[in-house]
Amino acid sequence: MAGTLFIMIACFTWALDTLIRYPLLNSGYSAVQIVFIEHITLVLCVSPLLWHYRRIYRHMSKTSLACLFFIGGIGSAVGTLAFTEAFSYLNPTVVILLQKLQPLVAILLAYYFLKERIESHFIQWAAIILLGSLVMIWPDIMTLRDAQWHYSSDQLSIIKGYGYTLIAVFSWGAATVCGKYLSYKNVPENAILSGRFLSGLIVLLPMVLLITPSLKAIPATDIGLIVVMALLSGLIGMWFYYRGLNRVRAQTATLVELSFPVFAAAINWVFLDMSLSTFQIVGATLLIAGNIGLRIKELKTPVPAVATSSL
Repeated sequence: MAGTLFIMIACFTWALDTLIRYPLLNSGYSAVQIVFIEHITLVLCVSPLLWHYRRIYRHMSKTSLACLFFIGGIGSAVGTLAFTEAFSYLNPTVVILLQKLQPLVAILLAYYFLKERIESHFIQWAAIILLGSLVMIWPDIMTLRDAQWHYSSDQLSIIKGYGYTLIAVFSWGAATVCGKYLSYKNVPENAILSGRFLSGLIVLLPMVLLITPSLKAIPATDIGLIVVMALLSGLIGMWFYYRGLNRVRAQTATLVELSFPVFAAAINWVFLDMSLSTFQIVGATLLIAGNIGLRIKELKTPVPAVATSSL
């Protein structure tokens, strides 16, 4: 159960992150700007680890290095930015609904590349978990019948909105599989963690340089908030995440990640005095119970999964 618990703790830190991230975005700061400062903070924090694991990085295969770069550069940097940009073009409910495709992407990629078999019990529990996830946002889904799906009728803007969302979905789903691949190759968790932050910073640097003239100055107090956010959801959250990913299959990990909205709703209830609806309570119960039930079943009937060199 430790693996599932660790990933849930990571989801809790990501939910706490929203209390800082969205107010910062609403203050007019660029998403690239915020994520870049986060990665600078994280790379400085893990610089001793980067030096400590230098020999491991040097002896990693090209495939493993590509996976490491994908996790940070695409999964962390590009995926997060694409998801943020999608909200500028699409109704937030549409974006969040499409994001539910992420487990499907991860499960299929894990099946194809990591040879993780999809057992009948997994399908049953996955259905319960996905149902719980949909029940949580069901009232929002129902409002889409009368709501505006797109903020612009321009065809290019609509394509951009869906494109950004699907880029994020694929990036995050594939990053989970890449992380598990490195775990199978016995790459230490902290080596993956620190390599992720460095590759993310490398990808973000040219983006920031391109938009430098349009960036808004950030006062020291808000920079401090970004640093806190980086340490909370980045350093602590991702440390727990890779600890968990090392103990469960990729297809299980991607379903546990769906517990994020459960914690987000709980945090909104505690800190923002936003009452929980019946749908949120029922959906959260199904989602958490499904993840616990799946993990108990897997512990009773473990299925070995072997990473292949075909990735």
